[in-house]
Amino acid sequence: MFANMTQAEAFLASRRHLGIKPGLHRVQQLLQASGNPERRMKSIHIAGTNGKGSTSAYLAQALTYNGWKTGSFISPTPGGFLESIQVDGKWMTEEEFIAAANRLLPVIAEMDKAKDHPSEFEIHVCIAFGHLAEHTDISVIEAGMGGRGDATNVLQPILSIITNIGLDHQRFLGDTITAIAEEKAGIIKPGAPVISAVTQVEARAVLERQAETAAVPITWVEEQDADQLEINPKMIGSHQKINAAVAVQACHVLQELGMKLENGKVKKAISQAQLPGRFEVMDEDPKIILDGAHNAEGMAAFIQTVEENYPDANIQVLFSAFRDKPFEQMIQQLKEITMNISLTTFEHTRAVDMETLMRSFPTVHTIPDWKEWMDQVYRHGRSDTVYFVTGSLHFIYQVREYIVKNRKTW
Repeated sequence: MFANMTQAEAFLASRRHLGIKPGLHRVQQLLQASGNPERRMKSIHIAGTNGKGSTSAYLAQALTYNGWKTGSFISPTPGGFLESIQVDGKWMTEEEFIAAANRLLPVIAEMDKAKDHPSEFEIHVCIAFGHLAEHTDISVIEAGMGGRGDATNVLQPILSIITNIGLDHQRFLGDTITAIAEEKAGIIKPGAPVISAVTQVEARAVLERQAETAAVPITWVEEQDADQLEINPKMIGSHQKINAAVAVQACHVLQELGMKLENGKVKKAISQAQLPGRFEVMDEDPKIILDGAHNAEGMAAFIQTVEENYPDANIQVLFSAFRDKPFEQMIQQLKEITMNISLTTFEHTRAVDMETLMRSFPTVHTIPDWKEWMDQVYRHGRSDTVYFVTGSLHFIYQVREYIVKNRKTW
């Protein structure tokens, strides 16, 4: 039994070596032992290559502002397990998390004995669903990866959202847009209308077929919907306007389903929603901005946002990513806005290592300890330069924590 959060976190961390385990039977066994809380949850399920976190934040805040007790399950987050499970923006408490984890220990032990080890994420999902089923009117749930085989796909949502589709997690989801669309479309189910901002013709065809099979309508959010949006999101970038437009359309569909939502409150909520690490300005002097551009599509959106907002600035970039992401392509993309790039690694089992970076980019500056780069920027940063930190969200959150803890000492 866990006596404190440190023990619970260590136990979950010890299961990371199990990796990503697509499939639903393990999480179903965990949930069955917990009384199947997913069956008591009213939920909105969100999948997509990029934009899940921002869209979830916009939508959850809109529901909260309208008086609905709203749950969120999001990952990754700076605050780890507790921050990832929220009700009206308030984190799950340590006491609640420990109690939930302890209740699962017997069934986890049984599954381990049978060599059918539940993963860290599957246990995390079960804890989240148990908490949200007890404390919310409705919950906004992000899929972890893909859709069809993701542990969150045990839900029977009232609305499904697929933000967009790009080439990511190809090892698990497939090497083509069509194959990845097939996996994302797995969250489309009877009784739950669909909203999507997917643009590729082949991906739309896949989603339309699945929606037809499930006998549910699908609504496309187009670029002009974002252009006509009478909301200026606090999160910067044209891609954020599209995410906001998806959230607005979701609210329209929820109204049609009978939920009472005031349009004015929806607009206010979306205009004020903010997530850490999404083109987040950490300081003005020196100007430091963090953005979790964790794949090629995300990097393209980051570069567009930089060009739109800082077209004439001197730019320096610190970058790191997971080794299973297209980091070579992402570094080449960064060269579109600056040649002043520093490559680094960070604490994570999936982080790209320095040897690989130096071998792949022998002429690009490398710095093994990214904290040295941050120290130099804060102590000697130039007022005519904008300093960006980008790449993996896990990396961004480590940098963000370091800045928050140390900015007063620089």
